[in-house]
Amino acid sequence: MQRRIVHRLLRLSRPEFDTLVREALGALPQWVRERLENVTVAVEDVPPPGEPRDTLGLYVGGSIFADDAFAPPPMVLLFQRPHERLCRTRAQLRREIARTVLHEVAHHFGLEETDLESLGL
Repeated sequence: MQRRIVHRLLRLSRPEFDTLVREALGALPQWVRERLENVTVAVEDVPPPGEPRDTLGLYVGGSIFADDAFAPPPMVLLFQRPHERLCRTRAQLRREIARTVLHEVAHHFGLEETDLESLGL
């Protein structure tokens, strides 16, 4: 007899997901959190049109070291559904959210994708 293995899709309510995001932000060092006071952190269901559907997060805005008057206000966007598709357990989801938050916050500090790749993020 063959059994079909069905993976249950992990689904959280928005308040549950938001709690994991707040935990990830709260785990950042104090000096980092202090420099995020003017950064909006928002959760959306899915990435915007034009972005790959598996995009976990985006950073919009300039770095804190750039003097760009035309840069949009800094914002970290996290996408709930791609995180849920990627993760099978709440513990795995918690780790992935923390990793995504760290990745996007690093852009605020001026790190580029190549920098983050070399750091394993």
